[in-house]
Amino acid sequence: MFRLLRCLPIMLALSWGQGTAALEDAAAVADKDVRVERNVGGFTVDMLAHAPVNQALAWEVLTDFEHMAAFVPNLKTSRVSERGDAFVRVHQTGTARYGMFWTNFESVREIRFSPPNEIRAQGVGGNMKRMESVMRLEAEPGGTLLRYHAEVQPDVWLPPLLGPSFVRHETAEQFSAIIREMVRRQ
Repeated sequence: MFRLLRCLPIMLALSWGQGTAALEDAAAVADKDVRVERNVGGFTVDMLAHAPVNQALAWEVLTDFEHMAAFVPNLKTSRVSERGDAFVRVHQTGTARYGMFWTNFESVREIRFSPPNEIRAQGVGGNMKRMESVMRLEAEPGGTLLRYHAEVQPDVWLPPLLGPSFVRHETAEQFSAIIREMVRRQ
């Protein structure tokens, strides 16, 4: 009996970890959920994802730039450097990895909000020649539909065959982490 009691915390931790992993897997965005097309000098990115949380919580996590480095794995830093009436300026640094390929990045974006449905971002610094994105949130049964569109022109060279896969993987990884944080906060 004593051995069973000693092992109980370990067994509970393992079973809790399996339940958490199942939740995380259910919330994950797969590479196939992200469409990437090459255009002149860059990429167009489109993604649809289901977040199994209400729209208010989805909005809260998507706009939590001060804490984003704690839950998005490729971010080293994330901070708001300026606030206005309807915008924030966000400075982020990190390392993007795909297989053996990696690159450091710096992003400075001006982000405008139309709560609770739309977040628009425009690159104003960092190592992107051009970056514009829009995230639309739509309530749907069982959660929130995240509809993301971006047009990016990196300031780093991405190999022609690897580039779209790299962008697809990074987008899926970032949004998987964000959705997992939404589920964790629920």
